[in-house]
Amino acid sequence: VEENTHLDYKGAGSLGKSDGKRVELSKDVSAFANSDGGTIIYGIKEFDESDKRHLPERIDPIDGKEFSKEWLEQVINSTISPRINKIKITPIQIDKPALNRVVYVVQIPKGITAHQAKDKRYYRRFNFESQAMEDWEIKDIINRQTKTNIVISFEPRTSVETIDKTTDNTYGGLGG
Repeated sequence: VEENTHLDYKGAGSLGKSDGKRVELSKDVSAFANSDGGTIIYGIKEFDESDKRHLPERIDPIDGKEFSKEWLEQVINSTISPRINKIKITPIQIDKPALNRVVYVVQIPKGITAHQAKDKRYYRRFNFESQAMEDWEIKDIINRQTKTNIVISFEPRTSVETIDKTTDNTYGGLGG
């Protein structure tokens, strides 16, 4: 399945203990929460060829001893503000448990407010990437929890209405 607004693949090299890797992780996770939610799969490498970009090439397992589920959760919780509730991290064992080679499936819910990444910016998911948000987009997301969600639906009528053409229905001096 090709990457899209709700799915992203990240190779094992995406996780690291450097500040730059933590910033990138917070950027990617917060972008999904600020958009419509989605899934990041850490441990899947994408193709390098331009015609196959955004497609998974192979499993690129993560060292579960160096980067545990708890470590990943702690990085997400400590680098995104406010904290994103109900993130689910599922480790998938690739080899024998003794080898500690895993893939992490991170399911991110749609946030009820705007979530800021470690670099003090706000991101959203757009097609295949995380992009910095404009001021109006941030305000729109913050208003998710305070504005009423109105849903309009239309139903077909079963009766037929007729229009009386003998009355003059001119508006604003136009028509006639």
